[in-house]
Amino acid sequence: MKEANKYVFSSLIEFVIQKTGRTYTYEESNNNSLDISAYETETLTASGSNINYRRCLYIKTEPEDREWLKHSKILKKQQILPNFTTVYVKYQEKKIFIAVGWLKSIEITQIIKDFPLNAGIITALLYELKLSVRQDADPDIIYDEILYQNQDPRYLGHDYNEIMKYFEKIYMYEVLQDSSIEPEKLEKLSGFYITQNRDNLYLPFSVETISIFEKIFLEGSDAIPYDNLLLSLTSVSWKHSFLDIYRCIERIFAIAMLDKFRRSLSVDTPLISLSDLISLSDQVQEHLGWKPKEEDALINIINDSPEKAKTLFDEVKIFLNPNQTYKLGKFVYQIRNCIVHYRPVIENLDISKLDNVNWDKLISGALLVVEDCYKKYNI
Repeated sequence: MKEANKYVFSSLIEFVIQKTGRTYTYEESNNNSLDISAYETETLTASGSNINYRRCLYIKTEPEDREWLKHSKILKKQQILPNFTTVYVKYQEKKIFIAVGWLKSIEITQIIKDFPLNAGIITALLYELKLSVRQDADPDIIYDEILYQNQDPRYLGHDYNEIMKYFEKIYMYEVLQDSSIEPEKLEKLSGFYITQNRDNLYLPFSVETISIFEKIFLEGSDAIPYDNLLLSLTSVSWKHSFLDIYRCIERIFAIAMLDKFRRSLSVDTPLISLSDLISLSDQVQEHLGWKPKEEDALINIINDSPEKAKTLFDEVKIFLNPNQTYKLGKFVYQIRNCIVHYRPVIENLDISKLDNVNWDKLISGALLVVEDCYKKYNI
């Protein structure tokens, strides 16, 4: 507990020093100095300035709070954005999902429900996650309301709500026992949580596209690289949003081509099960150095994709160039090439012409391909 409190108040002290440029000493007689006290007989150096501690600054806790601080375990964390992190915490038999950084609390029926914060878990999270003081915090108010209060002989610690005003917002939820997403799969739970918090997203995804994201996070294969879907969903750029979904498709190029080869060997009885294709693709690449041609693999995958996905891709293709005659798989591959090779125009394909509506269609189509392929190949 001592180390946790030390981190919290040291962070606040360092922030005040950095923002004001003043040196704080113990000497109250100096008109330009402040007496910022914390841990007895200890000294903290911040930004080249020494702070002499006298009395202990700490977050006030009740016995139950101290149990949370002592026994809660952070099992997994996922930093999704610089200002947004999700955390899976276990306390006794409770499974807790925590969102740090966004300003709105939500409740997802049948998955999570609001759970009250307490001084113990707040102290633990501030320390374990090494949360920083908000850059828009006022250093003078921090000094007046936080750092000088321990000079009062009646000081009994700070209420955690006073401290939290200067750090990122924290929301805590209990994961319901019959939740369809286990908190151990934090990327899936985080993604689903974000789809319910769409006002915080940067890109204007359509309701339909958000619903596809939502369905994948809720029901999709565990093998899907959900890190990429999280990056796509929270991206500030349409190009990078599309590219992260493309990477999910790219992951199964070898499996798709080996499955095509498998089916060509036997019409009625497959010689190799789908479950064997995953390990086979790895072994073929390792021992033979074989990799599928990306364009051919993508053409094959798009040909076998849901009709809705193909319709969306075709609409975008017509929007960009109604005279294009090549296959949809090649068209999607050229979109990818325009992005990764920093050439906005390839073979009369100018992606700078894409508007929000058509980027959204591309992403919807790509998501439908991801959902279908991972389900089809049972991975």
